[in-house]
Amino acid sequence: MIRVDIETIIMASGAVPSLIVLRERSAGHASDAPLRALSIQTGSFEAAAISRGIEGAKHSRPITHDLFVDTLHSLGARLERVEINRVDAPVFYSTIVLTRDGNDAEEVTVDARPSDALALAVRVNAPIYVEDDVMNRAGTISYHANEHNGDEEFEQFDKFVQTLSPDDF
Repeated sequence: MIRVDIETIIMASGAVPSLIVLRERSAGHASDAPLRALSIQTGSFEAAAISRGIEGAKHSRPITHDLFVDTLHSLGARLERVEINRVDAPVFYSTIVLTRDGNDAEEVTVDARPSDALALAVRVNAPIYVEDDVMNRAGTISYHANEHNGDEEFEQFDKFVQTLSPDDF
């Protein structure tokens, strides 16, 4: 399993899907290979739920994901991690892994849509993992993989933009 973080959320509306981009963590990345990213399409409501969880926005009444987190807490359980474990393009599959507080911390896995699993994970700061096979089959090179060359790339892009004219469009 590969530990990932949410790199960005690209919000869309209407029939256009939103995107959740997960980036491989650099910590423990032993080789010089660039980091990988995984883009998962989702609906705009689902993307907004993840964003609200990241922002930590509180509502006067709990929304579904907050209700689930509150229920887990009331039952003495917690969300240990999220695992994105299968892809049947364009559909991704995931599980949430739960444990109960106490000496017998038995893990229970529950099937979940990745968007729901991520919305829960950001609310409780649970780690997110992607199965190696899923990342190998559906992942790409992360946009931020070459951050050390960022200034140089920006300068090249700036030079290119300066050469454009309205006729180029």
